[in-house]
Amino acid sequence: MLEKLPRQFDVASLARSAKEIAFRLKGSEFVRLTQATLNEPSVVEGVLRFSLFEGRYPQIEVQVSTEVSLICQRSLEAYQQSLQVTTLLVFADEDATDWLEAHEVLPPEEMDEDPRVWIEDSLLLALPLVPVQPGSQPIEYQVGEVAVVEEVKPNPFAHLKAIMQKE
Repeated sequence: MLEKLPRQFDVASLARSAKEIAFRLKGSEFVRLTQATLNEPSVVEGVLRFSLFEGRYPQIEVQVSTEVSLICQRSLEAYQQSLQVTTLLVFADEDATDWLEAHEVLPPEEMDEDPRVWIEDSLLLALPLVPVQPGSQPIEYQVGEVAVVEEVKPNPFAHLKAIMQKE
């Protein structure tokens, strides 16, 4: 299991040889994920499986898991959310992608991207739109009379009125 991933892979040759790379990375390497959650995840673990889709297009199966801290939108309390994601990335030209519906199709130029980008994108897409902790209860609000406080603002022309009366 790799503790550090290289910044770039030769995706085409890894796909031809059907390699599998297991990794365990520090959460601090995923800045966008840290910004989207309460704090950085401690560890991001997973596997990158390289293969050829239809025997022709390089494909990566990104299997990732981690735990992140979120704020429950029902109880407004912090809680831990487990994320486990599997994403299939196929690198193919646009004209060949009409029949690839169940896969994330990327242009061949993106094979040179840092693999952390693929991993982080998969995790960001797995975050819940509205985080709700299972079994949480909504906050109880007390309904009662609402005291309306009206602020008395001084008349902006009062000073002018005082000057006019002196004359």
